[in-house]
Amino acid sequence: MKRVIGLLVFLLSLGSLAAAQTAVVTRNVNLRPNASTNGAPLAKLNVGAQVELVEPTQTSGFFHVKTTDGTEGWAWGHNLHVQTNEAANGIHVGPASLYPDAGMTPGLADTLSRDDLTRTYTDKCPAHKATCTYSQDHRNVLATVHTKVYDEYEVPQSKRNGTSGEVDHFYPLCAGGSNDIKNLWYQPASNDWNGKHFGYHQKDKLEAYVCAQIKDGTLDPQDAYDRMTKDWVKFYLDEGLDDMN
Repeated sequence: MKRVIGLLVFLLSLGSLAAAQTAVVTRNVNLRPNASTNGAPLAKLNVGAQVELVEPTQTSGFFHVKTTDGTEGWAWGHNLHVQTNEAANGIHVGPASLYPDAGMTPGLADTLSRDDLTRTYTDKCPAHKATCTYSQDHRNVLATVHTKVYDEYEVPQSKRNGTSGEVDHFYPLCAGGSNDIKNLWYQPASNDWNGKHFGYHQKDKLEAYVCAQIKDGTLDPQDAYDRMTKDWVKFYLDEGLDDMN
């Protein structure tokens, strides 16, 4: 009988955990002892941390939350994203609308060698260039492939232009990304979430940052690939690029 009761308690606890609403930290935030900025912070919650909502609604702009180690406190709601069940069960810090379809665009690299990415090229440079960079030498996406990507992502004809969005390398070409369709997706120019912009202009900023770091030798291309393809939005937020002009 005790075993049966114990099993029931265990199953009920699992159901409670499954039903608990969670949120993910989208910008570093202090965990405070009450719903205000008064008093010393209890802890600092970093981007990507997941917390449980003790109460589903905000108080004075703060959520009452519980961390994974059981600490309760209050966090500024603007720096949290309340997750849907789908997002909570996924691997991304943001909603699915900010990412390529993993089935169509998992990401693919042709090289993760820093030597390949930093040497000077002469064989396939754009017109009138005697020498060029890796990305200039290797950029080769046919118009028919662009069209196929537009079709796969069901982009209407009216939005197949650089103003509305672009066919983009998921893992950037300058960091060794492939021109294969498995590394291409349609990314809108305007794609807002949680009061911030996450369109292709913002991802371009991350790509430039990543490639500069690889060139300087401060970022390993394999690490860049892993972070970009796992969660480019988290990568962008972790590096504080949302705070840069």
